[in-house]
This record gives sequence, C-alpha cells and structure tokens, in this order.
Amino acid sequence: MVALLVFVIPLGYTVWTATHHTSYYEIGSYSGLDSFSKLFSDGDLGHEVVTTLVFAVGALVVALPVGLVSAVVVNNARRLKRSVRSLFLLPWLMSQATVGTIWFWFLNPNYGPATQLTKALGFGPTNVFSTPTAALVAVTLITAWWSYPQAMLLFLGALQTVPVELKESMRVDGGNAWQTFRNVTLPYIRNAIVSVVVVLLMLYVQMVTIILVTTRGGPLNSTETLAMRTYNEMFVDFNMSGAAATALLLFAINIVLTLVAVRFRRKESL
Repeated sequence: MVALLVFVIPLGYTVWTATHHTSYYEIGSYSGLDSFSKLFSDGDLGHEVVTTLVFAVGALVVALPVGLVSAVVVNNARRLKRSVRSLFLLPWLMSQATVGTIWFWFLNPNYGPATQLTKALGFGPTNVFSTPTAALVAVTLITAWWSYPQAMLLFLGALQTVPVELKESMRVDGGNAWQTFRNVTLPYIRNAIVSVVVVLLMLYVQMVTIILVTTRGGPLNSTETLAMRTYNEMFVDFNMSGAAATALLLFAINIVLTLVAVRFRRKESL
C-alpha cells in the first residue's frame, strides 16, 4: 500500500501527463508520444545530458574519496569523537538553498570574501559564475562539499562491520596502516562503496536547488542539467507534458544506474 502511494501513483500520473496536451497546469487531450518526440528532437538535449553526466560524475569523484577519508578519520578518532563527527556533518545539516546562498555570497565578484582575498593576492575578482566552465566546476564542487557527509555516514557504518581481529592480525604480520586498509578494510566495504556510488549519483542526477540558487542553469546554459530543464519547463514555461517527459528520462537513467550497481555487486559476491 505504501509503495502504491509513494511510487506507482506518482509514476502513473507522470506518464499520464507526458502523454497528454497541457495548458499551464491543466491536462487536456491525449497526445501520444508527442512530448517525447519533441524532447528527443531538441538540439539542446545532448548538451544537457552531457552536462548532467559531467556534473554528477565530477561531484562523485570529489565526494566519494572525501567521504571515505572522513569516515576513516571519525572511525579512528579516540578523543572528541562526537565533536569531530559533528564538524564533518556540518555541510549536510544545512539545506541546499542555504548552501547555495552561502557560496553565492562567498564567491560574489563585488563583495564576496573570496574576491577580497584574491584581490589582495593580485588575482582580481572571483567571477566564477560568469564563465561556462568555471560555473560548472563551481556548482560541482559546491554540491560535492554539501553531499560528502552523506557518503561519510554510509562509509562509517560499513567500517564498523570490519572485524577488528583481521586488522590486528595484519599488524602482527608487520602490515602498516595503508596495507591494512587496502587488504582488509577495502574488501569488506566494497559493496558499501557501490551502494554509496548509486545513492550519490541518483542524488546528483536529480539535483536542482543548488544550481537554481547559484546559476539558474547559466551562463549560456552551461549548468542546465536535465533536472534544471525539468524545473524550467514546469515552473518557467508551464509545459507540464514536457517536464513530465524529461522527468521520465531521469527516472530511466536512475534505473540504469541501479541495475548496473546491482549487477556489479552480484559479480563481486560470486
């Protein structure tokens, strides 16, 4: 019953919306696959798919190792463990809107602290949100900074399942900290790593708020991901059928990511 309410009904309504003509928020006559045809014939779709993948993979490449290292640090902490854990969790405790606003202020080319620092060093203002490549890098790093604590928590739970006896045996045999981590810890948390990859990628593929607050998809559509396209079609263009079609494309991408991860985990367990 819960699955019906939170999954099947919303998915069915999205499919229904995508296959009907819409006017603002009113659903009209049946249109078949017209919205999908318009979506896949749009010349900007390819660029938006690439932007989505670059954004998601880029944030993952940063957040995954940072989250793992943070989990190791917290797990091995002997003193002030709760304080250290709270410090690492701080970015995730803030909403995406708050994080986007803080970084937008910090990197503002007119009055942001980063600009004051770079001017003092002789590099000029930090005008990162005005150039396509810099804007994409900025929102990617901001997203990674906000989300790495989620990876840290998942890794922290996995690290606590690693048998202490194996670590001690490795040390008795003369293994150093890196050898213990590589030969004992990593094999035990391999499935957790795959799970974290899937969770983070699904999060990044659907990310809207941070991009909306900082760049709104600009400049020159350089940060317009598929999720931002869905938002713009829904709340700017009032094109519900187009937004629903794009949302279903995102849903298909998430399914593919999940199936790949499940297949990978099965191979590892064989």
